[in-house]
Amino acid sequence: MKIEGNRPTHDTQATDGTRRAGKDAGLRQGTGVGPTFPASDRVELSDEVALRAAAFKAASDTPAIRTELVDKIREKLNAGKVGNDAGALADAILDDLLK
Repeated sequence: MKIEGNRPTHDTQATDGTRRAGKDAGLRQGTGVGPTFPASDRVELSDEVALRAAAFKAASDTPAIRTELVDKIREKLNAGKVGNDAGALADAILDDLLK
């Protein structure tokens, strides 16, 4: 048996005009410009993927610095309400984290 190097590796149509099974079995005949696919093919994303996309969008839309909180703390610091008692500040921070 001799293998000819000038033959294509697969035929897209059988000699009687019917489609051959194999690599191109799911394709349908189009306009002749590349393969076309049946209209019934579609992609559906799982709920988990949609949830991840929504979480990513929410995280990217949130500013890295919460300016309203920084302004509030700056006002308290300038008024002398925070920063005078390191122990009380540490307790408040820990209490807030443990909530």
